[in-house]
Amino acid sequence: MVQEKKEDKVTEEVLAAYEKLRKRVSKTFGELNEKINTDSISQAMDKAIAEVKELGEHSKDAISRAGDTLKKDIASSVNQIKPKVEEDIEETRKDFNKLHNKGGALWREISKEAEHIKEVSLDKSGAFLRNVSKGLSEWSKSLSDKLDSSLSYKTGEVTHGGQFTCTSCGAEINLKNPGRLPPCPKCSKTDFRRS
Repeated sequence: MVQEKKEDKVTEEVLAAYEKLRKRVSKTFGELNEKINTDSISQAMDKAIAEVKELGEHSKDAISRAGDTLKKDIASSVNQIKPKVEEDIEETRKDFNKLHNKGGALWREISKEAEHIKEVSLDKSGAFLRNVSKGLSEWSKSLSDKLDSSLSYKTGEVTHGGQFTCTSCGAEINLKNPGRLPPCPKCSKTDFRRS
């Protein structure tokens, strides 16, 4: 019982440090916009970790664990998100081309003049998501030696939440908030992948 309370206290500290890191990194990503790449992401992570250490509210171990968890969560999430972002952007491109081809000579001339706007905007949020997913994908590949290459999760690990699939029976767990991953509710096994 004493050991369990000690683990809960450590988990709470890691989660608190994780939230501070996540907020700082997310803010920096938003500020980077099209400059998001492997180096800028690594610098954002390092900066966030240094800022949280400076606060002096958490142990170095908790911050280190929270940083490792955040890196793993980002890498595993981008593996799930990137294909959808690429699919959505390709759909936007196809819609633009359909309108370009069906609109007649006048529309073709107008859209040809606006071609640079299409590339810049592809709807601004689409361009931003594309940059973020591309940068994060490259960054996570550069970390493959440091991260578990399978990006699997074990019961008890802290994560930002999301959907996980049991590697044994395929049951899914949906964590709405950051926390520790519980055992599989169906088979009680302890290995998961983000789904």
